[in-house]
Amino acid sequence: MTAKLKEGFLVKKGHVRTNWRTRWFVLSANELQYFKKKEDDVAAGIVSLRGCSVISPVPQYTKKTDVFQISSKSGQDLLIQASGDKEREEWVTAISDAIRAIDSVANGEQTGSESLKNNDLITAMQDPGGGITLETHVIDGKKYHHCFTGQDVVDWLLEWSFVSNRTDGVQQCNELLKQAHLQTLESGNRLQDLSTFYDDPNTLYRFSAFIMSDIKDLLSISSDESESDDENEMKKVKQKVELPAKLLNGPPGGKLIKQGFLMKRGHVRRTWKARLFLLWDKPQLLQYYRGSKINEEKPLGEVNINYCSVEIIHADSSDSKVKNKTRSNLFSVKTQKGRLYIFQASSPEERESWIRAIMCPGDFH
Repeated sequence: MTAKLKEGFLVKKGHVRTNWRTRWFVLSANELQYFKKKEDDVAAGIVSLRGCSVISPVPQYTKKTDVFQISSKSGQDLLIQASGDKEREEWVTAISDAIRAIDSVANGEQTGSESLKNNDLITAMQDPGGGITLETHVIDGKKYHHCFTGQDVVDWLLEWSFVSNRTDGVQQCNELLKQAHLQTLESGNRLQDLSTFYDDPNTLYRFSAFIMSDIKDLLSISSDESESDDENEMKKVKQKVELPAKLLNGPPGGKLIKQGFLMKRGHVRRTWKARLFLLWDKPQLLQYYRGSKINEEKPLGEVNINYCSVEIIHADSSDSKVKNKTRSNLFSVKTQKGRLYIFQASSPEERESWIRAIMCPGDFH
């Protein structure tokens, strides 16, 4: 008997009546079975995992929470609901690991360093703000959802400077295909070897596992384009916080120049979060903390503002770095090493105050 990798109750959407029924699921190395009752010996259904992919959460399905989707290579979808975020992600991780293991066996094992590098690259590709755009494509009358073309992947790698030319881009994609991070869905040219990556608009690919831990980030596609939590977040920006004594000590020999909340745009997901910022003169650092966890001894991050450049961002300009044109009071800080940070203040006056303090911390009063 095949060893069980994971088992438990989940709720499955029917294919015919489309009603939701609780079923006992059993995951093994090659397939996912589900039973009407836990004690049943015969499965009510079996999903062969070879060539499948997993999407979690499901962006187009919002009627129920904690739903993930298993898609077969032929385009059939299975919607499954877990009891919560944690259980959903545990199942999704286990299933996606099994899928990758199946698809990568014939291609040999990757080294630990290759695996780490490609895992980071796949994470960037799946970023809802700056990742590869997932679309629906039609070949020979058949629809393929949540996929992209070979040309799309190489274009993205070049745009974000992960590779320097298209030849290197194809080589990188071949590694991802070999290690089963990418799957070939269909090709308009039947003579192509689908185990080889093709940089063209006619061959379709998808991620073997498209996993985003925060459903709000995925459903809004990018927080640059979403205002769902802005009102609450901006309330934090206007709060006054009494700092713990240990934070007031700051870096050795440092003097606290300015403190307060700003909205900060994330580097990877492009989400906007209210952070508590502390500006120090020696060394010239801008540290930031979670506003709800200001008792932390270590900051979430820090920006070296020595020799930095600061610019006002006009969100309505054609060359704006921010997609959401309704955001205001924006400014950017570019460090000496070229790292770009984008912030939003609560008012024009507060933005000017932060800019002056960052540009001339020694003269700020």
